[in-house]
This record gives sequence, C-alpha cells and structure tokens, in this order.
Amino acid sequence: MTQQPLISDQDKVQLKRTFRKDLTKDVHLRLFTQRPSPVSIPGRECRYCAQTQQLMEELSNLSPKLHFETIDFYKESQLAKDHAVSRIPAIELGGDESSRLKFYGIPSGHQLAVVVEDIKTISRGVSPLTMDSRRKLRQVNKPVHIQVFVTPTDTYCPGQARLAHAFALESPQITADVVEMQEFPVLAQKYNIRSVPLTIINEYTRLDGVAGEPQLLEKVLEVGAAEPAGSS
Repeated sequence: MTQQPLISDQDKVQLKRTFRKDLTKDVHLRLFTQRPSPVSIPGRECRYCAQTQQLMEELSNLSPKLHFETIDFYKESQLAKDHAVSRIPAIELGGDESSRLKFYGIPSGHQLAVVVEDIKTISRGVSPLTMDSRRKLRQVNKPVHIQVFVTPTDTYCPGQARLAHAFALESPQITADVVEMQEFPVLAQKYNIRSVPLTIINEYTRLDGVAGEPQLLEKVLEVGAAEPAGSS
C-alpha cells in the first residue's frame, strides 16, 4: 500500500525553492523514534512516530543540504539520555552533539513552519533576535530550560516556538523544547494547560499566551543571569 504524502506537491515545490534560496550550510536533523514492531508493548505506544518519520523524510528530501537520521529511543536509550530526550517522537534540530533545539511530537499544521524557519536560521547562521537581545543573552550563566506548548491549529504558537528556539541558538546555557500538547496529555495535566501557547521556564516561571521578545528576555535573565560574586 502506497503511503499518502504528508506534504503536498504544491508545498514541496515552494519549500524546494525556499531551501535553494535560503540554505547556506548543511543542517542535520535527528529523530528519536520507535522502530515498527509486530508486537505491541504496553507503555511504549507512540501514535505519531511513523507519521513524524515520514514527514521528516519528505522534508529532508527537498534539499541536499538537509541530513536526516533516525534513532531508536528504546534500543539506544543511553544516546537518548545523553541528548536529554525524554519522550518520543522527538526531533533534534542542529544535529551536533550539543544541539539545544527540540520539537516533541509531529510538527503538523502551522507547526511545520517552526521546523522550516529553524532550518533556515541554523543554515544561514543569522539570528532573528535584535542586537540588544543578543547582547543581553550573553549575561546568561546558569542553565535555562524553556518549554513552549503548542497545537497544530493555533496560529500564535509558531512565533512563540521560533522565539524560544532562537534564544537557545543564541546562548549555550539555554535549551528550548517545543511540545505538541495534545500528544503528551500527562504534561498538559502536570502544567494545568488550558490554552496555548504556554511558555514554562525552569519549571516554575509561566508565561501564558504570546510573550514578545522583550518579555521572554526579561524572564530568562531573571532565571539565568546570576550576579557575579562580589557585585553590589
């Protein structure tokens, strides 16, 4: 049985043109997933793993500068642990050993734009942040973990997700996870998520709705920029 494509022919043409124009350096994409198995193991269900892999394969085939690999989350559990991957499907953008950008779930609907824009930013090496934000992020000297919860249909989520990923690209102290809320109901319950986008910083700082660059920067600095010893 032939698989139905997840990216339309029209969108593929547009994406090919975009990648040809905007990609400079090669970009590595890594998917932590679950290999197909004839036996279903309770507790290891992954409803969208196969579709996520198909989507990422279709996307990476649109440019020779995109390099895609899959990793079995259960068979290579130590590698998943080393990359701080705690659930699947998980897309790691950047591909180097210290990649700090992740997307949990299938980036369908409006969220595919997040992955596409991240690819362009990583390839070109040009930050979408203002010079002022980039300068202030150099003050971050403690680990900061940003989580942005999204849904495929919400039009405000992609901008918030891209902003969090831009912060992670700018500072080695920052990691940013975009989480498709509907695929991970345990997390939705844990954080009592009523609407998206929702941004959580280091578990306790919460930003409901759209948080602009200055607002997110303020909260990240509050959490991650410790005063040097001896300063007043």
